[in-house]
Amino acid sequence: MTDGEIAFGPRLRELRLAADLTLEQLAERSGVSDRAISDMERGVSQGPQARTVQAIADALGLGADDRSELAAAARAGRRRSAGPVTRGRCPLPRRVTDFAGRRDELAAIRARLTAAGPGDPAPVVLLSGAPGMGKTSLAVQAATELADAMPDGRFFVDLRGLDDRPLTAAQVLERLIHAIDPSVGAVPHDLDELSALWRTRVDGRRVVVVLDNAAGDGQVRPVLPGTGPAAVLVTSRRTLSGLEGVHRIPLGPLPDAAAVTLLAGIVAGPPERAVGLDRLARLCANTPLALRIAGNRLASRPAWTVGDLADRLSAEERRLDALTAGDLQVKAAFRLSYQQLSGVGRRLFRRLALVPGPSTGAELAAVLAEESLVGTEDALDELIDLGLLQHGADDRYSLHDLLRLYADLELRQEESADDRRAARRRMVDWLLDTTVVAGRWYEPGFGAPPPDATRLVGFDTADAARDWLQAEAENWLPALVQAAAAGPHRRVVDVAESLHWFSDLWPHWGHWHEVFALSVEAADRLDDDHLRAVHLGYLAWAHIACRGEFDVGFRHAERAAECAGRVGDARQQGWARFYCAWARLEAGRYADALEYARGSADRFRQARDWDGLPQALLSIGQSLGGLERDDEAVAAYQEVTAVVRSPETAPSEQVAQIADVMAARMTARLHRRHGRWSEAKHLVDGALDLAERLRLQRMVAWALVDRADAFLGLGDPVAAVVDLRRAVAVHREIGDESQARQLQDRLDRIPAPDPPLEP
Repeated sequence: MTDGEIAFGPRLRELRLAADLTLEQLAERSGVSDRAISDMERGVSQGPQARTVQAIADALGLGADDRSELAAAARAGRRRSAGPVTRGRCPLPRRVTDFAGRRDELAAIRARLTAAGPGDPAPVVLLSGAPGMGKTSLAVQAATELADAMPDGRFFVDLRGLDDRPLTAAQVLERLIHAIDPSVGAVPHDLDELSALWRTRVDGRRVVVVLDNAAGDGQVRPVLPGTGPAAVLVTSRRTLSGLEGVHRIPLGPLPDAAAVTLLAGIVAGPPERAVGLDRLARLCANTPLALRIAGNRLASRPAWTVGDLADRLSAEERRLDALTAGDLQVKAAFRLSYQQLSGVGRRLFRRLALVPGPSTGAELAAVLAEESLVGTEDALDELIDLGLLQHGADDRYSLHDLLRLYADLELRQEESADDRRAARRRMVDWLLDTTVVAGRWYEPGFGAPPPDATRLVGFDTADAARDWLQAEAENWLPALVQAAAAGPHRRVVDVAESLHWFSDLWPHWGHWHEVFALSVEAADRLDDDHLRAVHLGYLAWAHIACRGEFDVGFRHAERAAECAGRVGDARQQGWARFYCAWARLEAGRYADALEYARGSADRFRQARDWDGLPQALLSIGQSLGGLERDDEAVAAYQEVTAVVRSPETAPSEQVAQIADVMAARMTARLHRRHGRWSEAKHLVDGALDLAERLRLQRMVAWALVDRADAFLGLGDPVAAVVDLRRAVAVHREIGDESQARQLQDRLDRIPAPDPPLEP
């Protein structure tokens, strides 16, 4: 740039802001896309065509002086961008000899690129993905393997999409035209004419063109041939969503076996040299660039073992610096993409390092970014577009391990310790506040929250609350752990309390013992025996119902009884004895269970706790059934029905409904024991119908298994198999794979029924 020349991009941005227009508003007024305007302002496109400048100047309402100045800056940009043309053959780079994995992708590329005949649209495949995923290596490997199918040539152009001055479409076309036909002399200056010339030269030829490292749609679109058999393979960190008729192949980390194979091919040496490569691959997040760097470091240091390098990489604060070999650097590859982001995109990316779990929803991302949900979704799209973030089918967003480390590095470099603490505190507060509201949907006396009870996410149904709790459990549980360590002990207790009713609907989650251990510890810190009794009971439930640790659960329940006794709390004494009874029942100690269950019922009657009394009566019935005192057990179940249906002792609706289902199931089991299969089936039919109406999926599965047993007793294995298959499906639907596998094993053991006799 000569003295006095004004760069086009900064001047355009200055004029747009002076007109008080957003990128989107200027795009709408001018007819030029917001991405194109953004590229101009950032210097990606330095010399737009005259008609584009005129459209923008008209939209900005510029006067003669400003209009002339902007046009001059565009002309200067075009002069600077027009570097010398390389008149080579655009050969493929040297392919790596130790290429590993990606066989499915290679097959898909070949199938797509060789499918078109003369007159068919030219096939285009786009390889996109995060930095370091091996897009270029895969493209070169694919083009090399296409030598037989594309005998007229294979051409490669690095579009330099991450440079300050990427190649223009005109530069790319000029190189390709001279590569495919060196006899061509001067070429047109007009882009449309240049594109038309390229299409005439490539028409009918079996060639594959690799356009590597594309910056945007506009760089690629004019280069695409009109018809086959010519084909194009594009690589980009961006998704290039504006390109039409493109087959997209997103690249993620390599599968475990391929990652180890790649390392082994680089390292070579005796078999003992390969020991521990699986650990090393995991530390490289199975990312091809990181794997290649790690392999090169080992290959150049024969004295090192795989374990030596793995030990160096295991320290997270050193891993990115250690993944350097010569001019290959993981950190540098990530930085190139990071520098392409907007300010909001950078802030969101680096703060995603604070997310404690492996993924996040858009709402939590908005809390971290301190942006509206709409603005955050735009920033998330920006990160996805540059390959810095993965978007799962479950609408969750995640960083692989090395990108998370890089995000944390940028966070520490660009934000102060106070800013980082404030961002983490906002995240924890939002997660726990939202957890409490969602959990209370299931607690009698709360239910649906008011419309403004939460920020960024709304819970208009119980299902919405459940979905959020399950999806964000990987984040709200670590947030609860952080809160417990920080010391707001009452808050920890409140969060755990809000989840008590919900926990019973998701018992197979596997972490309830952690939640309630935290709340018990908080109650201890508060030195509150009432809270200790309550949360020790919850903890006992978690060990008994969720983990099958009956002795551990019993010990917690005994301690709960002691705490409740010290404060004279009859209700909590009732619950503590109920958990003691449950633990003894599961251990097959029916006499002990009966004693605890009767003590529990007495305390519940004393406290007039009608929610607890049906639970204790059910335990009495189960204990009597275990002792084979079946008539007394039936009487206990009949008392359950009487208690829940009497106006004087009716519990909350949810407890009453569950107790009705359980009493019917338990009575049916007693009938089954005596071979009264019809009576058992009749009772289970009622229990199943009620469980289905209440959408109590776990009880639906239990009732289906009970009815299958009745069908087998009645000599109808076909109906039994149908119910067991339904039960397997229900357990899988609610995520209880352990129960699903057990039932499937049972299904596999049921003999196939004899075929019906021919008439």
